[in-house]
Parts: sequence; C-alpha cells; structure tokens
Amino acid sequence: MTGSDARSVSIIIPTYNERENIERVVDRCRAALEDYRFEIVVVDDDSPDKTWQLVADAYEGAETVRIVRRTEESGLATAVSRGFDEATAELCAVIDADLQHPPEKLPAFIEAFDTGADIVIGSRHVAGGGVENWSLLRRIVSRGAMAIAKLALPPTRGISDPMSGFFAIRREIIDGVALAPTGYKILLEVLMKCEYDRIAEVPYVFTERERGESKLTADEYLGFLTHIYDLRRNGYGGREQDIPVSVEGP
Repeated sequence: MTGSDARSVSIIIPTYNERENIERVVDRCRAALEDYRFEIVVVDDDSPDKTWQLVADAYEGAETVRIVRRTEESGLATAVSRGFDEATAELCAVIDADLQHPPEKLPAFIEAFDTGADIVIGSRHVAGGGVENWSLLRRIVSRGAMAIAKLALPPTRGISDPMSGFFAIRREIIDGVALAPTGYKILLEVLMKCEYDRIAEVPYVFTERERGESKLTADEYLGFLTHIYDLRRNGYGGREQDIPVSVEGP
C-alpha cells in the first residue's frame, strides 16, 4: 500500500508576516508529501505584509493549498487551533512557516502512526535531534522553560520535547476538545487535555530562520508562564498515568 492509499494529512502552517518564507515552506511540504493524500492549511493573522494575499495568488486553483485569513483574533497557538477546526484529513501536522522545522520529516511523522502512535512529536532532544546556531542565552532560556513545564505538569516528564512546535496528531483525539491555549506552546494544551494512548518522537534538527524576524518576545514568554499556570490550576485532564513514549528512527 502506498502512502497515498494509507494516510491523509492536513498540514497546518500559522503565519504572520511570513511573505519571505511561505512559498518555500509550502513547496517543500508539497514535495515531501507527494506520495500522500494531503492538504495544506495556511492560517494567517491578517499579516501587514499580506502573506495571506501571496498564498491566495500563488496557489490559486491548487486543490491542496488553502488560506484562512483571521481578522478578529491573533496568536500562534490560537491560529493552530483554528487550523485544527479547518482540517479535513485523518491526521493533523503543525509546522512553522520559517523553515526552522524541516518539511522533509513529515513522512517520518506519518509513518509513526502506523506503529500505533496517537501523537507524534518532532524532538530536538533525542538521538539524531539537535539545535543549530542558538546562542548560549537562548539555550538557557529554552532549557529553563522545559524544566518549568516538566516540574509543573508531571504527565510531560516522560517526553523529551513536550514544548515542540513541530508535531502531528490523530484528528479524532482533538474532536470535541475545548483547546484554550495561552502563548505559543499549543502542544502542552494537547498533551494535557486530550485522551491518547501512545506518543512517538521523531528526531529533527532545529535551525535558525533564514529570512524574516523571530516572533518570540517577552510577551510570548509571559504567555507561556500563564499557560503553564492555567494548566496546573485546572488539573491534568484526568490523566493519572504515564503514557508510553517511543523514539522512531531518523
């Protein structure tokens, strides 16, 4: 059975002022998924640089690419949540528009579902994964945030990269789940609120963006802390036991 026969996947790409990158990430996703049934859903927060217009023009008539332009709401995590609502495929994968996440890893994500995974996480912290060109300060901040998440949210402790922004899920596990993410780490929201039986991690190397400006600001980090507090205060979604986690090949 070919990939196109076995699985369908919705690729969700949240964007804000990503005109310099969006065509490259969309085209690389399309190339990586040529053996699968897929759709690419770009969710744009009414970018001043008109990323939404570029996508609409560049992919006019393309059945596999569509644009959702949001004018009443903004924020990376809520954009991903909107993408989940718009998705029509069996699987949903989330990838950044800045090419810090390699689209060529998407087939490995999809294959991991064949081994029984409900959530597949792109991990920087397992063998074969890593981070390129980060400053010492950014490494310290990232590790500190990870430690805070694992300390406050025990169900994440068995996962090497619970704050990854590069992941995929079975769409059925989020159907009917009220996601209310604050900040930019929507995977934490999924891990805490959804019901699932198995997680797989796929190694990848996180690279710095080549074009455009980073969206991480002090407000985003404050939003992350608020999100952790809310998840802690509201409990762990009834989850009382560790979930099996496997590491897939490179």
